[in-house]
Order: sequence, then structure tokens, then C-alpha cells
Amino acid sequence: MRVASRTVFDFVRPDGSTAPVETELIYQAEDPFAVTMRFHAGGTVATWIMGRDLVTEGMSMRAGDGDVRLWPVSSRVLRLELVSDRHVTAFRLPSVTLRKFLDAAYRLVPAGTERFDADAFLSTVLR
Repeated sequence: MRVASRTVFDFVRPDGSTAPVETELIYQAEDPFAVTMRFHAGGTVATWIMGRDLVTEGMSMRAGDGDVRLWPVSSRVLRLELVSDRHVTAFRLPSVTLRKFLDAAYRLVPAGTERFDADAFLSTVLR
């Protein structure tokens, strides 16, 4: 079972201007600790996987010390930064969009009920 949503994030250019980027948000009960974001731009897709707890925390305060950082810049807007070896990619997104997605994810797998099936994971990795 999964929750999926298509939305648009605003890519923030270094000069502060923005460009819309179609984004898929995916949550799968089989991987209950992770949220996947797929960014569609210029005919390519970049996929980032981050912790559901990090995304939840980033709704209300600065979260993430590594490759993924998320925090509110106002009551309606969040800033997401994705850090790679070469640069930092920044997005602005409406908090209501992410809140609705997370609410659906927590209805599917409530907090504290997440389970990790190590055997299933290993069988997938070792195929």
C-alpha cells in the first residue's frame, strides 16, 4: 500500500528567481520510515529518499544536518535543500501540500507502528 501525490515545487535559482518543478511525493508502507521525492525537470528525473521523521520535523522547525534539510520560512512556505557533492539545490513549497501528504502517510502507517522486515529487505537486495 502506498500514498502518492503529484505537486509542483518552486526551484529557487541562485539569483532568487524561481521555476516550477513537477514533483512526486511517495510513501510506501513496505518502507515505513522513508519518503521518496521525484523531481521531473528537463526530461530527467532526480529521486531523493529521506526520513519521514525528518520531513515531519521540518514542517515546524529546521530539520536535517546532512544531504536533506527542511524548515519553515513562513506559516505557509517551507524551504527544502538537497545537498550533493557539487551543489545545493533549493526549493520552496507550500506547507499545506506536504501536510496533506504526511497526514495520509500517517493514516496508512501511524507513528510508532512502523516495522522493518529485514528478511524482505535482504531478499530484495540480494536478488
